[in-house]
Amino acid sequence: MAGIKAFVDSCNGTLDSVPDRYMMPNEAADVSPYAVLPIVDVASESFERDLVDACTKYGIFYVSNHGIHTEDVMRCALEFFNSPSEDKMRYYTEEIFTPVRYCTSMMPSKEEKLEWHDHLQMWLKEESLGAHPWPAFPASYKRDVGSEYARNIFKLGKRMLLVMSEGLGLRSNRLLEAFEDMVLLTRANFYPACPNPRQALGMEGHTDSGGLTFVLQDGVGGLQLKQGEDWYNVRPLEGMLVVNMGDQLEVLSNGRYKSILHRVMVNSKSSRLSVGAFLGPSLDAEISPIPELVSQESPAKYRSRTYRDYMHEVYTEHFSGKNVYVA
Repeated sequence: MAGIKAFVDSCNGTLDSVPDRYMMPNEAADVSPYAVLPIVDVASESFERDLVDACTKYGIFYVSNHGIHTEDVMRCALEFFNSPSEDKMRYYTEEIFTPVRYCTSMMPSKEEKLEWHDHLQMWLKEESLGAHPWPAFPASYKRDVGSEYARNIFKLGKRMLLVMSEGLGLRSNRLLEAFEDMVLLTRANFYPACPNPRQALGMEGHTDSGGLTFVLQDGVGGLQLKQGEDWYNVRPLEGMLVVNMGDQLEVLSNGRYKSILHRVMVNSKSSRLSVGAFLGPSLDAEISPIPELVSQESPAKYRSRTYRDYMHEVYTEHFSGKNVYVA
């Protein structure tokens, strides 16, 4: 299956309805208000206080002055998706943990309905970025993404985890210890223009699987978060990262940091591109509430499992919603 972009392109502008396999009727997206989210400035003297406040009260926020060259990453991702289908199909697989994976939706062979996106996914470790089997195209992928983007995400993520650990009343390196030999899952997503946005979804409502998520998005918009019973648009702000809590941090913090339910809408006028980076623990790390956060007054709220088992279930069984084991 070459992907939804290849299908839309093959229609040469004549596609006027959503194929049945992609039918996911949703409520009107064009009336959703914009979420009011804090901006955490990495260069600010109040960075640490603002970060803990944003993590505790919101679970999702913007990050400014992060020092990451976002334009190069987005350009590389777009060049990949605009490459010929036969080139991209060299990386097509439904294997979850393969170093480089090109696919459509989540797991097409297991899904009844498909999400309106294609993706390029890579598992990365900080100490072996130079040896990673980067895509052969575009030629600048290794330099722009490997040498700069991934390393800087690791650096920023570690700095944030030190602060967030202290925000829980723990030693500054306690969350880093729980993450053990952390991994970074990067995922570039391409959402073609859709003839009827009310009949398809770029991504169903879900929480993120990792610990911390860093999202680059173009100016098209489409990311929405759920607060209470309502969905709110997340406004694209140029040059800023959108950061949100993932399920592993919710479990480790025993619910003090909450993962956020979000989804992606599509539109009929323009395609959309985003690049997500999911900083998570070692795949073999056993993730459960940190013992120091468990007491008689605050018992463990979640059951333990490895990050690898969690990811396998997300891709093969639980395609939407929140997938944490409640105690």
